[in-house]
Formats: sequence, C-alpha cells, structure tokens
Amino acid sequence: MSLTQRIEEQTPATRDRYLDLLRVASILLVVLGHWMVRVFTTDDVEVAEGYLLKAVPVTQWATLLFNVMPIFFLVGGALNAPSWRRAREEGEPAADWLRRRSRRLLRPLLPLLALWLTIAVVLGATVGEDAMTLDPDSALTPIWFLAAYLLVTALTPVTLRLHEWAGGLWLIAACAVVAVGVDVLRFGPLADWVTIEGQPIIGGVNYLAVYVLLHQLGYLWADDRLPKRPWQQVALGLGGAAALVVMIGPGPYPLTMVPIAGTDLPNNLNPPSAALVALGLCQLAVALLAHDRVTRWLQDRRVWTAVALPGSRLMTLYLWHQTAMLAVANATILTGVWPLSERVDASWWVTRPLWLLLCAAALGALVAVVGRFESPPPPRPAGLAPRPAAALAGVGVALSTGGVGWLVVAGVSDPAMPLGLPLPALVPLAVGLIALGVVGDRLTAAGSR
Repeated sequence: MSLTQRIEEQTPATRDRYLDLLRVASILLVVLGHWMVRVFTTDDVEVAEGYLLKAVPVTQWATLLFNVMPIFFLVGGALNAPSWRRAREEGEPAADWLRRRSRRLLRPLLPLLALWLTIAVVLGATVGEDAMTLDPDSALTPIWFLAAYLLVTALTPVTLRLHEWAGGLWLIAACAVVAVGVDVLRFGPLADWVTIEGQPIIGGVNYLAVYVLLHQLGYLWADDRLPKRPWQQVALGLGGAAALVVMIGPGPYPLTMVPIAGTDLPNNLNPPSAALVALGLCQLAVALLAHDRVTRWLQDRRVWTAVALPGSRLMTLYLWHQTAMLAVANATILTGVWPLSERVDASWWVTRPLWLLLCAAALGALVAVVGRFESPPPPRPAGLAPRPAAALAGVGVALSTGGVGWLVVAGVSDPAMPLGLPLPALVPLAVGLIALGVVGDRLTAAGSR
C-alpha cells in the first residue's frame, strides 16, 4: 500500500482537512519568516548578526503577511470547541481532557530542553558560549507560543460555556474593549511605566484578551456562524483592513506585527495588540473565501498527503526550526564556507534560496530523530486519571515557567547561568509537566501496580 493510500485510509471522514491546512500553512510561514529575517554580515574582521526588519525597514510591511498567529488561534478555537463538546457529552472531566490536549502540545519540548541543557553544560566546560555564531537564546524563542496557546486551551471549558450561554458575541466584545483599553494605556500614559525590554508591562493583559478573542472567533467557525456569502466575507476583510489602516496610519499602533530584534521599538505581537485582531479578520476573510475551492482540492490524495505529513509533526517543526537554523549558521559561517557581504545587498538576497534549503534539510533531519515525541501516547491505565485540581495546578505551573522562558528569549536572563538559561525554572516546569501527564505516566503506572 502506498503512503498516500495509507494516509487516506487513516483519515477520518469527519476530519476537516481545511482546518489542518490552515494550521500547517500558518506554522510553515512562521518558520520561513524566522529563517529569512536573520542577517549575517562581515567587515572582513568579524561576523555581525543582524535582523532584516531593522537593517531594511521597508521589509516590516511583510510582517502583515508572515504573522499568522491570529488564524492559528482562530483555528485552535474551531478545533477545541467540538473536541471539548464530545468529551463533555461522554462524561470526561475537564482536567482529563486538558491533559490529553496538552500532552501532544508539550512533549516535543522535552528533547529540545534536553539538547540545549547539554549544549549549555558542554560549552560552559569547554570553549564557552561565545564560540557560537548565533545567539543561542533564539533557539528557545518558539516557547512563548506554548504558554499562550496552553492558557487559551485550558480556558476552553469556561469560555465555551460563556459562548453557549451568551450567544457567542458578548465575550468577544468584552475582550475587544479590554484589548483596546490596554492599548490606549500602553501607547499613551503608561508607555514608560514598568517596562520589560522596553515594552510596558500593562500590555501583558492582552496575552489573554487578544488570544481569547481570536479563539472565540473559532467557536463561531465551529458553530457555522461566520459569514457565508462572498460579499459578506469581503466586507469582513475590508473592515479588518480599514481598521489596520486607521490604527497604523493616524493611530498610535506600529507597523511591524512582530518584535524587531535588537531594539526596544513597540510592536503588535510582544505583547499582542488589538491590531492583531484586525489582522486576524483579514486572514479569516481570505480563509472563508478560499474554503470551498481548497476543500475540494484537498480531496486529492497527493495534496492531502503533503498536508498530513507535516501536520503530524507540526509542533516539532515549530519548536525545532530555530535550532535547525543555528546548526546551519554555525556549520557554514564559523567554517567560512558561507559567503558574507558587508550589508544586505543583492548578493545577500541571491543566497536566500540556498539558505532556506539548508535550514529545511537540517530541520528535516531533526524531525526524523525527535518527531516520535509528538506521536499520540498510548492510553493511560485505568484508574490513573488525576484530580482536576492537580491537573489545573500543573497548567498554572507550566504557564508560569513558560513565562520565564519568554523572559529569557526577550533577554531578561541570569548571566551567571549557562547560556543565560533560567535553570531554577526547570524545577517547577518539571512539576507542571508531570501534573499534566506530559511525563511520568509510566512511573505513575508502575507505582500503582
């Protein structure tokens, strides 16, 4: 039996292939964007690391295309709503459902942390971390997403109940009001009040308001309550685009939808702003307009195989893509194999296809080695379901350490630690992962016999 036939037979008839495509396309665009924005130049004496959005400011317009977090969270809501409804109807406790959803999300993190802890120890004992071409903190950049997405997923039983009780729009409206209110403060009177890496701490409220709002839009998708007529979908997109024009033009919002590494300039992602919601409306409109035609296209076995294969290792691809780029950078630049110029010029752009190809090859090799961690784990032995309080406490611990990971990526780290990693944070992280059933199930099962 061919690979395409096997994948086709393993795909449930009820599976929404279009949502899978949106998830895969979103993550692959993030990966491509991260690989493109790293800039290495030389003055014939030393190699300098830069950031494309800073070196060539006009490229900040491209972030309107490459920041696809809005559609990813929206698709997450469209998938989490029916999943929790099925679990609720079958009598599965919310904590058990959450553990089951979080295991596949978080397990690919385990080998990543193990690798970088090993590298930290080895470099610290030998040549030192300065021997690396690229700042190793960039390898942990993707971790912030796990904390945000896990938080929104953990709230699904509550937010979906509110959605069903209040008709679905009240919580969306409330989140929108909060998000805009926070933005007024962060871009206005509180712009310089208690900042982290130049960003006002008040903006952190929008990690909840913005992403819950986008996730709630996914509930509308799951309920088939989004605009169905093409003119309505176009109007939705135009409304989002008009809001972006006002926000970025006469409004106080910055153009860039992602942070500009090496600067304290404001952006719309870290922390998220209401502009991310407007961008999400544009992305949603495009997704709705393309839905019917692309869904028919996905019935082709070869097309579906091209989506299903990366989809089965999506979190591994996401979490490991920066490590793959680090491997390529150190293998080619440290050895002098890679041609470097003094600035981002025509020769730099000409080498981008080869750079992307090498990064893709390295990522493919890594996924082949560690991708098994994302495979669905075997069912837990009977009688080992955790107490809801324990599972929810584990989520809180995991999120708190995910926040620490985000601070490390942002540069707020302990210089006394290897690679600046917050090693003490690994203790509560381990406790959280055990409480969530990400690790330790076998030990628990063995102890119960």
